[in-house]
Amino acid sequence: MDGHAEHGVKAAGGFEFLLVGGSPQPSSCGLVQSLAARAHRVIAIDRGAEVLEAAGVAPWAYVGDSDSVGDEARAWAEERSNFELLRPSHKDQTDLALALDVVEERAGQPDPTTCCVTCVTGGRLDHQLGVIGTLMAHAALEPVIVEDTFCAWLLAPHARRTITFAAQDVGKTLSVLALESGTVVSERGFTWDLAHHALKALSDLGVSNVVEKPGATVACEAGYCLVVLNETI
Repeated sequence: MDGHAEHGVKAAGGFEFLLVGGSPQPSSCGLVQSLAARAHRVIAIDRGAEVLEAAGVAPWAYVGDSDSVGDEARAWAEERSNFELLRPSHKDQTDLALALDVVEERAGQPDPTTCCVTCVTGGRLDHQLGVIGTLMAHAALEPVIVEDTFCAWLLAPHARRTITFAAQDVGKTLSVLALESGTVVSERGFTWDLAHHALKALSDLGVSNVVEKPGATVACEAGYCLVVLNETI
């Protein structure tokens, strides 16, 4: 399955589900509004209800344990949601994992379900790493993380295998990070290209590359990798 970064970070294409988290440093209301306009269904993840209320975007579903959301925003989200999944705070899954389970249960068949996640990486490194690990377990949803300063695609051979960049991405900084040892990637159209290259987990070899030409492509041939396109960094 292929993906195309047709309009850069601020317009990552259309997708079935937008999941809005409640990270300590959420992305802007403008970005959330723009992403919601491209999504078929919007899910508020716990404190993500506060982000959606501020952005004026009504959620299709509210998911979480309500341990970080304010009472007003929770009530606002519950009143507007068609579906709720509430769990106690003492549980084995994160709220993001619960939301992804909801997406998988409602995924369209036989076509793949695309899923965008925002407001999940700001302010806590442990949460950032946990988000990436959780998305790996749900790679079939072709997840993409979109925040104000970057867009990140999870690639794997059995899910979204490639990502191709357009003219407006030329000159932008891009990093490819292997998420497990034995990950094999090819990169074409960048300042530094790779051909069927095996990367060690979290190797810095793929960090801070540059998109050189339209049609530049990253392909994941084995394992899992995260492709990060920076908007302003």
